[in-house]
Amino acid sequence: MGLVLAVVASLSFVTLDVLRKILGQRLDTIRVVIGINLGASIVLAGVLWAEGVPSFDRTFVLLGLLESLLFALTSQLYFRAVSISPLSLTIPYLGFTPLVSALVALLLLSEYPSIRGWTGIVCVVAGAVLLHSDRTTRLSELLAAPFREPGSWRMLLVAAIWGGATSLDKIAIAHGSEALLGFVMSALSGALLLGVRLLRRRPSPLVGTTARTGLLLASAALVAGIAVLAQFYAYRELFVSYVEAVKRAGGIASALIGVLVFNEGGFEHRIPAACLMFAGMLLLIW
Repeated sequence: MGLVLAVVASLSFVTLDVLRKILGQRLDTIRVVIGINLGASIVLAGVLWAEGVPSFDRTFVLLGLLESLLFALTSQLYFRAVSISPLSLTIPYLGFTPLVSALVALLLLSEYPSIRGWTGIVCVVAGAVLLHSDRTTRLSELLAAPFREPGSWRMLLVAAIWGGATSLDKIAIAHGSEALLGFVMSALSGALLLGVRLLRRRPSPLVGTTARTGLLLASAALVAGIAVLAQFYAYRELFVSYVEAVKRAGGIASALIGVLVFNEGGFEHRIPAACLMFAGMLLLIW
């Protein structure tokens, strides 16, 4: 069941990538982030109400506050990255997340992936590095390539933060619940960004929004809520690094959608990298 949930999370995040890209053509970054995060908190509040609010302690409160701040930051970086650069050169860089997750989980959770698990993680990461193989084959240039693409380096920063936060997620969930953590992160991060916007005397995020754009925001919020819950529930049965690797292998689909839907070229040169990432996911599944 954990694997099924990880796949659901992966597909949900792929769908969310597409919706973010479309919304980025209609609204500025912070308006979209606020709309998605606050909307997702409503979805998660419904799940929390159905499950019942669990007991929680000081550890959960502290981790919830920390992760809300990180989520507010990474949400903006993520959205900005996919807005200014092709999906095929941004999303797959999240393939570095499982490697960071695995290393942090070794220290905080005592989760030790198997040899096959490490191999799968390395394949996903190597595929992300090889995304720029159409421009160069020199290792030094491949490693430096993300820093020449404005969206790529932002996504690398997101990958590093998310990779470290996954272990904190699992610890916080143990002191509360999946739905409670998802609600707190979405609600507080959205409220924080909304407060900053209002202090700057900017209009509300929904002012001037058309009905169609509002529907897209609502759809993105729903998908975001599903993605977060599926990810957190998957932690019950799988190592955090395995969940992240399965999720990030979905970057292949995001890259393909970027080519077919948003006319981003060069995907044929990245097929070997996509195959390597897919092989890594298969190793984790088996």
